[in-house]
Amino acid sequence: MKDSKNSDFAGWNMLSRVRQEIFGCSMIGIIIFHICRTLLDMKDKKAPGYKFSWIYDYLVSSTGVEIFIMLSGVGLCYSLHKNSNIKTFYKKRFFRLVLPYIIFALPFWIITDITLGGHGFGKVLEDFLFISFYKKGNRTIWFVFFIASMYIIYPVLFKIFTYRKGLEKSRSERLRKSIIAAVIIILLYGIMLILKKKTPNAYRNTEIALLRIPVFIYGAYIGEKVYHKKMISLLDLLLPIIGIIMKMILVMDRADNKIDIERIFNSRLAAFFYSIALMMILALILDMLRAADKLKIFRKLLSITGKCSLELYMSHIMIRHIMIIKLKSKGFLNHLFIYIVLSLLLAGVMYFVSRFVEKAVVPAKRTDIKHDTKSDIKNGTTPGDKNIIKNGEKHDIPDGAVPGKK
Repeated sequence: MKDSKNSDFAGWNMLSRVRQEIFGCSMIGIIIFHICRTLLDMKDKKAPGYKFSWIYDYLVSSTGVEIFIMLSGVGLCYSLHKNSNIKTFYKKRFFRLVLPYIIFALPFWIITDITLGGHGFGKVLEDFLFISFYKKGNRTIWFVFFIASMYIIYPVLFKIFTYRKGLEKSRSERLRKSIIAAVIIILLYGIMLILKKKTPNAYRNTEIALLRIPVFIYGAYIGEKVYHKKMISLLDLLLPIIGIIMKMILVMDRADNKIDIERIFNSRLAAFFYSIALMMILALILDMLRAADKLKIFRKLLSITGKCSLELYMSHIMIRHIMIIKLKSKGFLNHLFIYIVLSLLLAGVMYFVSRFVEKAVVPAKRTDIKHDTKSDIKNGTTPGDKNIIKNGEKHDIPDGAVPGKK
C-alpha cells in the first residue's frame, strides 16, 4: 500500500494534512500584525521594533486573515461531505462561533462602553449587534459578523462547487467549476466597485469585510480540490503569481504612505492573490517537515494554536482593545508579555466554556455502530481513524469547518 505520508506531495491535499498548522501560522501572523500596526500608528521611527514592524507590514501585513478565511472555506467543505445535514451544520457553527461571542462579547462591550467609555447600554447593544460596524465603521470584532455571514451562505456554495457524481475525475468538470468561481468573484468585485461609487461612506465602513467575501468564495472553490486530492495545475498557480507581482507594485506605490479608498481596494485585491501564494508556500514547507518528521514540537504548538485560533482571535482583540483604552498605545506595547498571557488564558477559557455548554445542551448520542476491524484494515483504516471512505476514495478529515472543530 502506498505510504499516505508522502502521497500527493505538493498537491492540494497537503492543505488537509497541515491545515491546523497553517491555521496556527495565520493566527500568529494576525497577532503580530496588530502589534506592528499599533507601533506604526504611533509614528515614532526611533521606537524599538519600528523597522521590523515596517518590513512586516509591507511584506506580510494582514494576509493572515485571508489565509484564515480560505482555510475556513476548505474546512466547511469537509464538514458537509462528512455530514450533509444542514441543521447539524448550523448547530455546530452556532456552538463554535455564536455561543462564545454571546458569552464573552457582551461583558466585553459593557466594560469598554460603560465602565471605560462612560456610554449608556444603547452603545453596548449597538456594538454587540454590529450596528456600529455598518454605521460608524467600528471594526473591533468585525470578523465574527463576517464569518457568521459566510457560514450562513456556505451550503449554497457547497452545492455550486461540489463535483457532479461520477465526474470527480473529469477535467471538464474541474474547468466548469473554475469558470463558475471566476464569474462569481468577478461579479462580486463589480458590485463592490458600484457600492464604492454610489455609497462611499458605507463602503468605507465595511470594506474590511466586503472585500474578503471573494476570498471565502475561493476557499469554498478549492475545498473540492483539496477533498478530492487534486494536483496543483499551472492554472492554479496563475493567481498567486499575479498576487506576488501586485504586491511588489503596491510596495513601491505605497512609498508616499498615502492611503485612500482606491488604494484600499487595490491592496485588498492584492492581499487576496498574494495570500494564496503564502498559503501554498507555508503548506509546502510544513508538509515537507511532516514527511521528514522534523520539528515535531514546533508543529505541535502550531497545531494547538490552530485548534484554538478562533477563540484566540476574539480573545487577543478584546484584551488589546481594553489595554489600549487603559494604557494607551505606548503602555500596551510596554506590556506585550502580559497581553500575550492574558490572550492565551482567555482563549483557553472560551474554548472550554463553549464545549462545556455544547455538551450540556446537546448530549452525545449513543450509536450502535460496531467496527469491523478486518473490514477497516482492508479499506486502509483502523477503528476511530479520522477518514472518510467515499466512492472507494480515502479522504483526510481536517477537524471541521473552523479551526479545531470536529
